[in-house]
Amino acid sequence: MYQNFIAGQYPSCFRGAPPVLVYIWKKKIGESFSPPRIMHSHEDISELLLVTTGSANYTVGESQYMIQEGDIVAISEGVLHDEDARLTADTTMVAVGLKQVRLAGLPDGALVAPGTCPVLALGESFPVFRSVLDTIHGLLNDDGEQYAETCQFLVSGLVSLLVRLYQHNVQSDAPASKSEQLIGRIRQYIEAHYSEDISLPAISRALHINPYYLAHIFKESTGYSPMQYVIRLRIGKAQGLLMYTDYSITKIAGMVGYDNSSHFNAMFTKYIGMSPGKYRKNFRPSGGGK
Repeated sequence: MYQNFIAGQYPSCFRGAPPVLVYIWKKKIGESFSPPRIMHSHEDISELLLVTTGSANYTVGESQYMIQEGDIVAISEGVLHDEDARLTADTTMVAVGLKQVRLAGLPDGALVAPGTCPVLALGESFPVFRSVLDTIHGLLNDDGEQYAETCQFLVSGLVSLLVRLYQHNVQSDAPASKSEQLIGRIRQYIEAHYSEDISLPAISRALHINPYYLAHIFKESTGYSPMQYVIRLRIGKAQGLLMYTDYSITKIAGMVGYDNSSHFNAMFTKYIGMSPGKYRKNFRPSGGGK
């Protein structure tokens, strides 16, 4: 029989206290109670996304990745990410939201180093992650208050394991080509001006790029036309405002770039599969806004 002992002192991956678990949810693509959470970022939340079955195109920052069963995606605080509506019907995921992520050697809120590929194939560690996340989800469903401390410890252990796995499998994204740098400039412009009266000619004038060339390279890279990207960004921002603020739907429509609330309602329903009012009712966290 073998006995293993833990050292009295050991290096920690955390700078101070471990991260705080904010939420965990399970999602199956195509189910009415689990609509797409499209283009958005979290100002104070880092997110881990585990693919439990199926595959998907997923955008993190300025890069698209094909993620599949057994992959985990580390999305650092403030990083824009997008769930492609064209996911396969059997795709299931578990998402974990974390606050106060302070990892050794990384900026506050970062789960991976800048320039590092955020997608990691867990391999033999996949059953461990799936089992622990299933346990956390089940405990919180049973009695969230009673098991909150247990779940915090469990998720801290997973983050620590993930840090070690990334350290042993670190892979940097390749340096951006000139066309990728141009795509980045277009994204940045859209993200800064999405709430304005934006159009393809306006983007091309601002960036001094031929509109036909701009539209071609952008769609080739992202899978969306520039204006489709604008709409996804607007709807993604609206989802966050509906869940976490008390603003009226009319005000939210104006905040994300729609002067006509009826048009906003129509676009939101088209992309999310339900009206803004129903979305707020179904997905607003208990306790209202932040």
